[in-house]
Amino acid sequence: MKVPLPAHFDLADADAYARWREEKLARHPRRLEELMVELRDPRRITAVEREAILRACARANMAVYAGACGADPDKDIPRRLAAAIGLRRLDANYLADDDGITPLAVAQAGTRSGYIPYTNRGIRWHTDGYYNEFGREIRGMVLHCVMSASAGGENRLLDHEIAYILLRDRDPEFIAALMANDAMTIPARIEDVGGASREQGPRAAGMRPPASAAEPPTARGSII
Repeated sequence: MKVPLPAHFDLADADAYARWREEKLARHPRRLEELMVELRDPRRITAVEREAILRACARANMAVYAGACGADPDKDIPRRLAAAIGLRRLDANYLADDDGITPLAVAQAGTRSGYIPYTNRGIRWHTDGYYNEFGREIRGMVLHCVMSASAGGENRLLDHEIAYILLRDRDPEFIAALMANDAMTIPARIEDVGGASREQGPRAAGMRPPASAAEPPTARGSII
């Protein structure tokens, strides 16, 4: 099912964009503390905690939570938290575990070791999941930290709607180009298995319109 494009993302509706832009910038957080949500138990968040997470996401498309689970590696922690905020259909990407969750740690050998997220190297700005084909769009993610890196590991996060505003204000044609179905392609990974070629990972896809705040409660998501 195709999600209708909100009026403020329609390049032909300048008035709707101007109204949305003004409201978006007026309520956007200015301090990290405005995005922080303390969770007593991420496995069983309360109605108040859930509302705080959703309120932060509505303002900045993200929330930063802190729980009391310590270094507990139980995958049920992020899974149940994700389900509580509407992410119930996990995207089983190429390198995810059988349960659909993607554990990120340095891999010394194997297939994962060939990908930057599984090394101790830094990664530049990127958007996860943008290469998925239509019908498998990523509408939300949970990044759950079990153990902090001994050195490095810092993250910088950007509200994609702020990036949209900056690009559209500079030149609406940037938006038109980036939202074309063939704007970005990624070649499939080809591996030689027993003398036969096997295709893995994404083949090609275009960028998607920004997700609206009115996504269905069972939107597809990813847990890392």
